[in-house]
Amino acid sequence: MRQEILHQLDLELIMVKAMDPEEGYGWSLDFTQQVSQEYRRFLVLCYENSDLPVVPSTYIDNFWHLHILDTQKYQEDCQQYFGYFLHHFPYFGMRSKEDEENLKTSWERSCKLYEETFGQIPSILWSSVSTYFCASSIA
Repeated sequence: MRQEILHQLDLELIMVKAMDPEEGYGWSLDFTQQVSQEYRRFLVLCYENSDLPVVPSTYIDNFWHLHILDTQKYQEDCQQYFGYFLHHFPYFGMRSKEDEENLKTSWERSCKLYEETFGQIPSILWSSVSTYFCASSIA
């Protein structure tokens, strides 16, 4: 399944949207391709660690938002690649001090899982957890 997510998942229209300066983020083609690759890796981590919240970086989360906005495609992609709907939980870390600590722990675990799976984490695309509050969820 890892190779399918990494190589067969069609994200072309989402990339076009990400590059649009008005409807997206105005990212360059090169940067969008990098984020798209990291988003695919994030999805692999979600698939291979479905029992854990996987926390994306801000860039990967922004790309995920664009994917989710295409509701039909997102639903179909989730079914095809996961067999279930991968939910986005946008409040992780905001509900209490304990929740904030859980987010930090999950972020550190997500980075460790990334490095165990893909090698060195590209720090320019995976910045610190302090700027966002979300994670994957299947429930």
